[in-house]
Amino acid sequence: MPSTLIDAVIADAVVKDIGTRRLHEGLLEAMIKHATTKAEDRRYGREGILDYIKYGYVPCDKYKESVNLTLDFAYGDYCIATVARTLGKAEIYEQYSRRALSYTALFDKETGFMRAKDTSGELRGDFSPYRWGGDYTESSAWHSTFSVVHDIEGLCKLFGSKEKLLSRLDELFDAKPLYEVGAYGGEIHEMTEMAQVDFGQCAISNQPSFALPYFYAYLGETKKSEKWIKKICTELFTVDAFPGDEDNGSMSAWYILSCIGKYSICPSKNEWIELTPIYKYKIK
Repeated sequence: MPSTLIDAVIADAVVKDIGTRRLHEGLLEAMIKHATTKAEDRRYGREGILDYIKYGYVPCDKYKESVNLTLDFAYGDYCIATVARTLGKAEIYEQYSRRALSYTALFDKETGFMRAKDTSGELRGDFSPYRWGGDYTESSAWHSTFSVVHDIEGLCKLFGSKEKLLSRLDELFDAKPLYEVGAYGGEIHEMTEMAQVDFGQCAISNQPSFALPYFYAYLGETKKSEKWIKKICTELFTVDAFPGDEDNGSMSAWYILSCIGKYSICPSKNEWIELTPIYKYKIK
């Protein structure tokens, strides 16, 4: 959710051959600027980018939401690599493909969660996977650990196998919808929305959870994806309300794609997960 995720929009357009090569060249230059240059205003560019380059992750003793910054930077780097590959720029592709693996630096094998590290390489102590904010953006470690949609195969390796990652996903959906307010200091509406429904730690009311039910299908367990997605779409979306705030159309877009059974789990890859549609439809 933080970072320069316009990178994903650009990469998705490039792999789908939208726009001219001249346009793509200019966009790649802009993406690389964001990925290498500190912005004068922290509201723009990638916050903590120079330290990310230095340490291989964004350190938690210098920046808030350091886990999600690191994960989003890694995804953005993957998007840069994708555009570079399409344009035949091998050196840039190789450089940013390596940087796209930066997420691995934060995986804690002992707990099986993405955790914050400081500048000395030490994990932050007093860890709880139910604690929101602080090192995470509008989420906890439960949600953010899966924010590696560009390299799910690599995430399987971190867990030890595909089966172990699937087991952790089962745990997520079976868990109680508990939360600790953490750095927020009080309950925010995303916590309330998650706790009000019986979907475990899948806080579908907010973007960090959008891909979670689709992990099953990506890893070969299509029926589980269809089960949870149908349950979400038919129980949490009504004619009167969504399960969370709209956020520039993201919630309704997720719902429409889920209902027709066609979802892109990783924008910047020209591939789709196809499931049994929840509602019949015709394209005129």
